[in-house]
Formats: sequence, C-alpha cells, structure tokens
Amino acid sequence: MFKLLGLLTLFVIPALASAHTKWFMTGELDPFHTTEPTLVYLALSFCSVLLVVVGAIWLHRHNIGNLKFLRPKKSHAYERAASTFTMMIGSFLLIAGTHEYLFSPNLTIHSGVAPFLIAFEIGIGLAFLLGIFTRVSAILLSLVWFVAVYYSGWLALMENVWVLSTAVFILVMGNDYFSLVSFSLLRKKVSKYKKQALSILRIGMGVTLVILGFSEKILAPGYGLHFLEQHHWNFMSSLGFNYSDYLFTLSAGSVEILIGVIFILGVATRLTAVIAIVVFTIPLFILGPIELAGHLPHFAAMFLLVFLGSGGRYSFFKQHKDEVVKV
Repeated sequence: MFKLLGLLTLFVIPALASAHTKWFMTGELDPFHTTEPTLVYLALSFCSVLLVVVGAIWLHRHNIGNLKFLRPKKSHAYERAASTFTMMIGSFLLIAGTHEYLFSPNLTIHSGVAPFLIAFEIGIGLAFLLGIFTRVSAILLSLVWFVAVYYSGWLALMENVWVLSTAVFILVMGNDYFSLVSFSLLRKKVSKYKKQALSILRIGMGVTLVILGFSEKILAPGYGLHFLEQHHWNFMSSLGFNYSDYLFTLSAGSVEILIGVIFILGVATRLTAVIAIVVFTIPLFILGPIELAGHLPHFAAMFLLVFLGSGGRYSFFKQHKDEVVKV
C-alpha cells in the first residue's frame, strides 16, 4: 500500500499546475508546434494512469485505505452536509455573478455570455445560500447551463458539466437544515433519490476533471505553456530533471484525468478526494482568491466525498456496501 501511495504522490506532483489555464489567457492561442516526442510522453502518461487506477481498484477490492473513520456517526449527517454544500455553491455563484462570469472566469460577458444569465446566476446563488425555493432554483441552474451552451459552445460548458450534477444533487437534497423557507413541493417527490444523489455528484466531478485534463492540457498544451511562462511552476526542471514545460503540462493534464477516472469508477474515493484536496489547495497560496473562488465547488464536492464516500451507487466495483450513504 505504501509503495502505491508513494507512486501516486510522485505522479501527482505536476498537478500543482492544475489551475484552469484558460483563466489566464487573453486573446487567441497561437498554433502549437513541438519537436518533442509527444507519442512517447502520452504513452508514458497512459501507462502511469493505468497503473495507478489498477492500484486504486486493488485497494478498493481489498478494503484497504478506505478511511471510513472519517464517516460522520451522527444522524442526518448526510442532510446537514448537503445543506452546507448547497450554501457553498450559493456563495460561489454569488462570487462568480458579481464578478461578471458564468461558472468559470473564462466565461464572461466579454466572451459572449448573455448578461441575463449572469443575473440568473446571482439569483440562484442567493436562493441556495438563504434556502429559498432551493429545489426550484436547482432546476433553474440546470436550465441556465443548457441555455449558456448557445452563447459559449459545447466545449466551454462541458468543462463545467459539474453544474448539472450539482443541480441534480441540490434538487434531491435541497437546503432543508439552514433554510429561510422550509416549504417545498418537490421535497417528497425527490426524496426517494437520496441514495443516488451523492454518486451523481461524484460522477459529474469526475467527468469535469477528465474533460479539463484533455481540453486545457492534453489536446491544447499551449494553454499550459502560456501559464508556465507567467508562473515558473516547473520545479521538476529546477531540480535538474530533463522535464520540459511541455511534458509538465501533459503530466498535469494526466493527473486531472487520473483523479477524474477514479471518481467515475467509484473506487478509493475518500483517499483520492483527500489527495485531490491537497493538489487543489497548494495553488491557492500562489494564485490567490481567483483560484479559491473558481475551485470552491470542487472543494465542496470533494469534502463531501471525503466524509461520505462514493455514495455506493453507479460504481464499477460494489464489493463494499458500507460505502452506501444511509438515509
């Protein structure tokens, strides 16, 4: 187990450059050309990802490193955690809306996002934060996502597909513990889906990370290279290794894909979420508030996974039923 954790630690080091690199772009990206052995890099990355995923599956199947001691013991912990999560998402939407961007800082009014979508985002954020018609607002959030596709294109919105899984989770769970308006027509209708809600949130987060790993780094390394020109994070090169910025960018993308795949599979969820939180936390000390604001939904979802596990549904390996959230 410790050898596997050591390998995973070494592999995730380049993910310290896992910020959304598109946030730091102004203008169009120049065509990217390289003489470096791209196929060799990608083959090594694929083998590394495959090796770690197999290791995570082995840990899961042998019930090792499940960190179940983190699971809350008190009743209604799931519902209370869900309400806290909803309020954090509300805070994020308020921050995003008041800074005139939709879901992520690269989706601004200047990039073509309609102002009325920003207004809806602010309103939904307030509803989540105050607990006012939360479930109806979750439906509106999913509609905002779909409408935004018309203005920003499918790729930009698929990079924020977490919005849909978050909307489904909040539609089911609501903000019942810290709400100003306790009345809800939808609560009883959707309560039967509580056991599925966390798993849907987990998969949405995983899909988001996989898409970002490809769209911002593997398939468009120019974003990462531009970022590394401004922020000298390639410490592998500084340590004397023959590790180019291009390889560092591909490695960062591979790590995002790795974490996303493990979340999608539903194996070693708590351990992976802990590692992901560490990976996402370190850039905060360098990039400041924009990084925290942009990753607030990811932090909120990963903390849910740390304490509550995978949700126990839609997992490829279901040997351990204790991961199922009891509601």
